[in-house]
Amino acid sequence: MPNIKDVANRAGVSVTTVSRIMNNRGYISESTRKKVYDAMEELNYHPNEMAKSLYTKKSNLIGLILPDVSIPFYAEEAKHIEEALYMNGYKLLLCNASNNCIREKEYIAMLQRNQVDGIIIGSHTLKLEEYTKLKLPIIALDRFLGKDIPVISADHTQGGSLAANEFIRLGCKNVIQFIGNTQVATPANEKNSTFSEIMKNNNINCVNIEFPVNFFSFENYLPFIKTALDANPNVDGIFAVDTIAFAVIKELSFRNLKVPSDVKIIGYDGIAIGSIIAPILTTIKQPIRDIANSAVSTLLYLINNDSTIVPSDIKLPVMLSQGQTT
Repeated sequence: MPNIKDVANRAGVSVTTVSRIMNNRGYISESTRKKVYDAMEELNYHPNEMAKSLYTKKSNLIGLILPDVSIPFYAEEAKHIEEALYMNGYKLLLCNASNNCIREKEYIAMLQRNQVDGIIIGSHTLKLEEYTKLKLPIIALDRFLGKDIPVISADHTQGGSLAANEFIRLGCKNVIQFIGNTQVATPANEKNSTFSEIMKNNNINCVNIEFPVNFFSFENYLPFIKTALDANPNVDGIFAVDTIAFAVIKELSFRNLKVPSDVKIIGYDGIAIGSIIAPILTTIKQPIRDIANSAVSTLLYLINNDSTIVPSDIKLPVMLSQGQTT
């Protein structure tokens, strides 16, 4: 098996030069770099990443823990995070927590064993002290994990306001809002409370239907949607995250109710599939790529700056994207 000395001999340079190129340290001419890379390819030499990380004290690995990567929003978020990390010379270890505390704890332990340089967490099944005791740079995605852990999220207050005011403009009088479990510590709860408050202040009947934790599939949604529609036959507006909105459209069609003439629907998230299904969903669009880029840039700041100053939480603006459901 070839080693670093073999590469140096083949390239006609010193072992120190090969080491500096592999660890990206100091100035090395492009011609020298090419000779070393060519030698590595000819010898089929692959650096020992563990040894390299011991030398540089960095693994260039980042962990990402999400609740369920089969959910389109999280899948898009993971894609953009991976792209941003790759562009900065990092690789991603993706962990699907499935909203299971044991599984999430095991993944955190695995990431620590693999000496990741930091973790981005979009799940929250553990007690706060489980996150705050980690001796690693951590960024939270739309979750409150501890006062010293920066949170990156959309401006959900703005999102709730945009949706509420659009229903007011459309003349809706009886609205259902499907919401996630309010026991989860997330900035997204601001969307729900803002929407409800504006509805109340404008004398619009608003019924909030709260889902249990871990409800992410059509099979989970439909019983709640059917019960809500049965109990509210005069509903003329529905506000829900995009995936629930799709399930609502299906159930309304089954009941021979037309969208948007009978019931107007506004989604929340702005996932890509919403623009290609029929009818195209009107939705409050979260800036998923910007959220991912901000999470990565903030995490890299923590990794590369040995500072006790914790970056501020970041809230990114949302926008109303008009479709065919309002």
